[in-house]
Amino acid sequence: MLVRSGFALPTRTTRTADWAEMLREHFVSLDVSDVVEAPRFSGAVRTSQYAHLKVSTVTATEQRIARSDNLIRSDTSAYLQLGMVRRGRAVVRQHGRECVLDAGDFTLYDTTSPFDWCLAGHPDDASWGLEVFTWPRAALSFTDSDIRDLTAVAFDGRAGASGLLARFLHDIVVSRPVADVDGPGQAVVEEVGDLVHAILRGAVGQSTPHSSLYRAAVEWIDDNLADDTLAPPGVAAGVMVSTRQLHRAFAEQGTTVARTIRARRLERCRRDIVSSGNGRSLQEISADWGFRDLAVFSRAFKQEYGLSPRDYRAAVR
Repeated sequence: MLVRSGFALPTRTTRTADWAEMLREHFVSLDVSDVVEAPRFSGAVRTSQYAHLKVSTVTATEQRIARSDNLIRSDTSAYLQLGMVRRGRAVVRQHGRECVLDAGDFTLYDTTSPFDWCLAGHPDDASWGLEVFTWPRAALSFTDSDIRDLTAVAFDGRAGASGLLARFLHDIVVSRPVADVDGPGQAVVEEVGDLVHAILRGAVGQSTPHSSLYRAAVEWIDDNLADDTLAPPGVAAGVMVSTRQLHRAFAEQGTTVARTIRARRLERCRRDIVSSGNGRSLQEISADWGFRDLAVFSRAFKQEYGLSPRDYRAAVR
């Protein structure tokens, strides 16, 4: 159960007036409308947090849940969420696309852009059920271009690689394997993110005129992250193109060279924080990956993952 300001978050309500607030407490600010209350409204959310991954189950009656530009301006929480239908049916809209999800199917959506879920209940009782997996937006290592291509796309949760991912995610909800274990549990959290990235990115592949250059540049960046002077001109020289060509390749992927360097440094630091326990200081870890100033690193880490490095380390112990 989540805890905020010393109080446990509510997990169930029979009042539609309280439902949107409950969703906000567990997720982000949302508008709720078109709620079917017959024979009586009941909504429930249960959330567990494992390091940077939140795992939630949501049940309620037929309704529409939306996130608007106005809500995004007032609540800037930046997450990627994977929603999997366990009961009922859903229509999801984002980035100009619409997908239909039946029981077992899932989709990705981005809390920094408007989205809309229309949730239809099971014919027997008008209730639906979702499993929702929430990551800080940077944790899955998708580019902005990837996210625009992947959101509101229906993935089959019953067959193929996406079916394998769906079963893996559902097993986490059912067995909660990271709840009582330190090292193995954290390894599961890492594997979940890696698996989501690999399967979703592979399922909706894309090619742009500079895709190969982008991939080569990212590989070069990864090999040189420890260099605290790493910058676009050095990357361009490393892959033998002009700085202008390099910037164009990254722009096609919806990102920049500097943003990619920072994000990948932070991810290496995050993994080292997890694997080293208290064996190494945050100063040592951040310096290993090119951060000269611990305060700058701490601010950047909190911006990406929602927790300071110190709090993150405490959460995964």
